Amino acid sequence: MLLQEFAEKHLLRVRRSRDDDTDNVVGKFGEIYEYSNSELGLMLCGGPTGTGRWARVRSECLAAGMTLRQNGPLSFDPANTKQAALAIKVAGARPKRRLSSEHKAKLLAANQHTRFSGQPTVLNGGSEGKTAHPNEAVG
Repeated sequence: MLLQEFAEKHLLRVRRSRDDDTDNVVGKFGEIYEYSNSELGLMLCGGPTGTGRWARVRSECLAAGMTLRQNGPLSFDPANTKQAALAIKVAGARPKRRLSSEHKAKLLAANQHTRFSGQPTVLNGGSEGKTAHPNEAVG
């Protein structure tokens, strides 16, 4: 559960890989995965290629205290905020968006004057399941 806790703390989305059924935080330039029971791994893939970028990223990560594994993947301590922030930045992972209370209230107010205003929605506390149409008989 190390990766799940890390993702929840930093508002990241965890995806299951189709290839090997492992959980990963997928970013634009790489992936963060569970390396061991106490460390997470960072693997760069995709994005701009070239040895110059890899040399720059490697030197930044090593300066932050990450461990180089086989001249490719890096491992880091998720409790170290500096290493975690650098890993998220290098992988290009984006945090999940969250609605502020003001924005949620604005959306609910805009919904009051539509034909769907009487129906429950996720924003006003309704269930996420299928709801009956107002003209349909429920039974």
